[in-house]
Amino acid sequence: MWNAVDKLLLSAMETGCFPGCAIAAGQRGEVLYQKTFGHLMPHGSAAVAPNTRYDAGSLTQVLATMPLALKAMESGLISPDDPIARFLPQVPQDKREITLEQLLTHTSGLPASFSLEHEAHGAGDALRALLAHPLESQPGTKVRQSAMGYILLGYLMEKIFDLPLDTAVKRLVTQPLGMSGTGYLPSGEGIAPNRIADESAQHEAGYPLDGNARFLHGIAGHAGLFTTIADLTRFVSMLAADGTCGQEVFLAQRSVHLAATDRTRGMNAAWSYSLRITKRSQPYLGHLWPSDGYGLQDPTGGSLVAVNPSDGFFVALLCNGHESPASREENDRLRKVLLNAAYAAFQHQNS
Repeated sequence: MWNAVDKLLLSAMETGCFPGCAIAAGQRGEVLYQKTFGHLMPHGSAAVAPNTRYDAGSLTQVLATMPLALKAMESGLISPDDPIARFLPQVPQDKREITLEQLLTHTSGLPASFSLEHEAHGAGDALRALLAHPLESQPGTKVRQSAMGYILLGYLMEKIFDLPLDTAVKRLVTQPLGMSGTGYLPSGEGIAPNRIADESAQHEAGYPLDGNARFLHGIAGHAGLFTTIADLTRFVSMLAADGTCGQEVFLAQRSVHLAATDRTRGMNAAWSYSLRITKRSQPYLGHLWPSDGYGLQDPTGGSLVAVNPSDGFFVALLCNGHESPASREENDRLRKVLLNAAYAAFQHQNS
């Protein structure tokens, strides 16, 4: 039943989308399918293993920043309607009324990305530079997937919890969930290179590919986290199980519902908190997925997560592709056909 998934991933490796990958699929807390394919580098000898750590890229927003915001809400520290000026008094006038929910749903009006290195005088000046940059649209009027919004959320989480971001993620997310292979700036063996397009380039193991994350010394709210397929599966299965991991409740069911349902109705794209909602008119996860399914793909490496809340089915994929206009188009196509094949295999298995 899962042969079509195997063939798609093998074909993607043969055409150079990525040298190897790790994938898992399941229902709520049960893993139904898990495999590793290929190698860490093109023509390399080190094979991908279940404990291989991959640069999660923009999945950092799902694995770290979003759950921190939900934990802050459950602890009574924030309301999604709070303006950011409540926590950062130095915010310029044009951004004072941006809310936490607008940052979480990519409706803050902040640009998709810009180079902090070119606008800040070192990492310690990054927040000032971020707040000084002009908005691209009026807050709350348009969806624009914004890495800069999640960088700002990372700073806000540090302020709200009075902890460095990496410490907050470890203490409040990865340790409670038993995600021992997940964190910022990992060291040691078993780290997949993230610069596979240029094999002559020196790989800095454990340092993120994203330029702004690198400028921020590898720790940021939008990118920088590394994870394994076992840990990613554990996190996504928790979402699919309405916040439960094993016998423990990590997030309240209503928190997961809030974070995983369309919060941008009537706008140009359907988003929840860091997750894109698939719709009949916008089949982000593929045409076989129900319209309330949600997920996210890292556009650079191709790693992804997907969940269908109505039946608890989930998919997690880690890989280290490289971005170009052609590869991004191929990644988008692969995401849809792969998730369609996985959903069909799940339904056939359960029939």
